[in-house]
Amino acid sequence: MGISRRAFLTGSASGAAVLLLAACTTDGPSPAPTAPSSTPTPTPTPTATPSAGPTPSAFRRSGWADDPFARGSGSYLTTSSSDDDRAALRQPVDDRVFFAGEATASTAPGTLGGARASGFDVADAVAGVAEQGERIAVVGAGMSGATAARSLAARGYDVVVVEARDRVGGRVASYTGGDWPFPVQLGAASLDGEAAAALVAALALGRVDTVRLGGVLEVRSSGGQATSLVGVPERSLASAAGWADDQAASVTVAQAVAGAGAGPEQQSLEPDATGVSDAARLQFVLDEALPVRWGAGPDDLAERQDPGDVGELVAADLGSLFPLGEPFVTGDLSAFVEAQLDGLDVLRGSTVARIQYGDRGVGLRLATGESLSVDRVVVTLPLGVLKEGTTEFAPELPTTHTAAIETLGVAQQEVLWLRFDERAWSTEATVLTTVDGSSGFRVFVNLMPSTGEPVLVALAGGDDAVASLELGDDEAVADALAGLAPYFDLVPEAAPESTSDPDAGPDSSEAPAG
Repeated sequence: MGISRRAFLTGSASGAAVLLLAACTTDGPSPAPTAPSSTPTPTPTPTATPSAGPTPSAFRRSGWADDPFARGSGSYLTTSSSDDDRAALRQPVDDRVFFAGEATASTAPGTLGGARASGFDVADAVAGVAEQGERIAVVGAGMSGATAARSLAARGYDVVVVEARDRVGGRVASYTGGDWPFPVQLGAASLDGEAAAALVAALALGRVDTVRLGGVLEVRSSGGQATSLVGVPERSLASAAGWADDQAASVTVAQAVAGAGAGPEQQSLEPDATGVSDAARLQFVLDEALPVRWGAGPDDLAERQDPGDVGELVAADLGSLFPLGEPFVTGDLSAFVEAQLDGLDVLRGSTVARIQYGDRGVGLRLATGESLSVDRVVVTLPLGVLKEGTTEFAPELPTTHTAAIETLGVAQQEVLWLRFDERAWSTEATVLTTVDGSSGFRVFVNLMPSTGEPVLVALAGGDDAVASLELGDDEAVADALAGLAPYFDLVPEAAPESTSDPDAGPDSSEAPAG
């Protein structure tokens, strides 16, 4: 349940110990104003742009990089970090401050299943030192925070959840408006990693629908010719993995490929019968597929990732870079997270500006000037938010924690959902890719085979994901359609003149901070 501001300030919500500090705090600068709400609000519907190809009847797009409560979609390993840094961040600070979230996960880090697993793990850690009846604050109401809060409450602890947004879910954001045939997931929808099976089972119990995506990857040139990625990319990245293993220090994927003498510049520039060169194939895998998978490009991504070396994973199964054969959420994932918080005290719209901890407990100061006293706190702030330092810790966190926050990489991945009135592509493949061209969207999930609905999801990662947010709605849709153009083979050559209202357009989307 939610706590009303009045109840929270009077301390009548489940015994919350709250003090007003707005007029009496003297130990530091005034807290920054509360960040604006991140709940999507309606925006003007853009006018559809006439074109020779199909126009989506609706679209929705994410905006995690610009979201002040996310600053990214997940985490990855840089050359300065390792799994040891994730483990360091999991360690309790004086048994008062505990961290959880996908960046700290011991199982499947960087995934939604990993975030959920970390919620259970941190609850175990808190229960190992806390006495029955202690008051525990959980900062953040995303998947990990909600899981931790529910698990702690089930053990008899007095739990209060403090959430900066005016909604719960964190980077789980399901849009259920408009005429969409099923909820649009602006966060993770395809569930991968070793923690995915447990999450899928929990979703089934919660009556949240999932479908199993097919396993077919289709590759076309910008000219529409069918081609393949098989061959050079696997050999190049296998060589890169071997070279990286011989190095004393961690190296990026780009350094490994160059060191092995297996980069795009070493490949043939001569187009084959399909119009695509081996150099272009490898460049696509490096610059498009890797960022879609991990949220970072080859210049930033360490060769060593969870669950193994990038080159070895690609060499063993190129399809592992794409959401093939994975469970895909078609139900209301946000409702699942909200259900975990049912009956708990949840204070929405409350940014935590300062966390002060010591022998006697923990004090949380909100950006509005109020404060909350608890025995222990679980912090589930995303890595990107921790890096920004908008939440102050007093005393400062140990160097093991600050080093981990500094060196782990923040992944950038964005999605653009497109709904069509009619199917405009004949392929039954699950993932559609365009190996050349200038579009920032060249990887798409085709939901038609698994759902029967003409819906495509454009994926962008790394620099392309960040650049996509600089585009307006119409520009972003046009960019995605340019990447999809090789697949639009069911479009009539000469479409009749439109008789629709010229002021009407597709169901628009702001870039929601989900």
